[in-house]
Amino acid sequence: MKRVFVYLTAGTLVVMGVLLGARPLRQRFSDLRSDLAKVNADTGDVMASANYQRFATRREAVAAMKADLLALAAAESAFVADSGRPTVNPPLSYWSAKGRGNYATTIRIERDRWVAKMNNLHTSMSCSITATVDTTTWTYHAGAPTCAEWTPEESTAIAMDTAPAYGYTPVPDPPPAPPPGPRKHRDWGPVNNTPPPTPFIRRNTRPSGYSSYGRWVACSTVTAFRDKRLDAAPVFTVQRGEEFTTLTGDVHIESPGVVVFRHPISNPPTRDGPEVDTIPFTPRDTLFLLNQIGEGYVLWWFRGQVDTGYQFWSDNGHPDFVADPSDTVALVRRAKVAWWVRARDQAGRNGWILHDYPLMATGGYMDEVERCGRKP
Repeated sequence: MKRVFVYLTAGTLVVMGVLLGARPLRQRFSDLRSDLAKVNADTGDVMASANYQRFATRREAVAAMKADLLALAAAESAFVADSGRPTVNPPLSYWSAKGRGNYATTIRIERDRWVAKMNNLHTSMSCSITATVDTTTWTYHAGAPTCAEWTPEESTAIAMDTAPAYGYTPVPDPPPAPPPGPRKHRDWGPVNNTPPPTPFIRRNTRPSGYSSYGRWVACSTVTAFRDKRLDAAPVFTVQRGEEFTTLTGDVHIESPGVVVFRHPISNPPTRDGPEVDTIPFTPRDTLFLLNQIGEGYVLWWFRGQVDTGYQFWSDNGHPDFVADPSDTVALVRRAKVAWWVRARDQAGRNGWILHDYPLMATGGYMDEVERCGRKP
């Protein structure tokens, strides 16, 4: 009998313990199940999602977009106050995105409001802000930024939206450039290696696009002659530091440069594409160089004709340059060019001067007058 009483007492204690612990166990299980559901499912609600709160990068990205949208709203209001109209592209003097990773900001202007939308590199969400207009004071009142998932198509649609009420039409992206067409060709005639007449004179021109006429300064004594000859009678002289005016000039190619070909070759395509002719050169041909034009272009003489082409042979510009024996195209000799310039001194006398870089500064591109010890 005593043993039965012991068993009954122990059983009663066990049952009471289970009853007392069941409620806390049920509560803990319920909390665990709720946490698991939140971890495994993001509802997309920026303010309430437990999963979102666990990702600092995403949270910071959304905060950056909201801050920039509020700054944009203030800038848009300032622009409206200054100009009397909204804009889809606030000038940098009013606003520029400063948030880390923010991009693709678009503004859509509607009849009674404007809506701005922004994306961020660190999240697939986008944020927007809406400002409605007060028709009495013609001021815009922006609400709080809101954020949600986005698609690139939505951003593109907003960017291309229009605002006819304000006479604004966004400029669409230009269409892609068509592929280059076939390069031009022409019949150059039979092989003719007769050099050009010398001196080959190009009248009323300049040796290159970098040179210019106008106010020049003498770096040393400069003499102007009656004719384009160094043995002609002098007309006037200009001393160091004095200005004189250049009017026009002639380029004299006293001896042409020479380029030869060891193997057949066509001059390669250039940035000008089909507008530049392709010439089939052969070892029987000689290309005579007249003068440099600039940006790699050269005036040359080929088979009795003058033409312009792009330099496609090696030349480092050094006086002792020698072409590599293995080159298909080889520069044998550079052109000897003289630039005779019609000039006028401060007394109104006209004469011809031979351009010489150490003796004068043209004041043009890469030849400033400071080189001659004179301020511009």
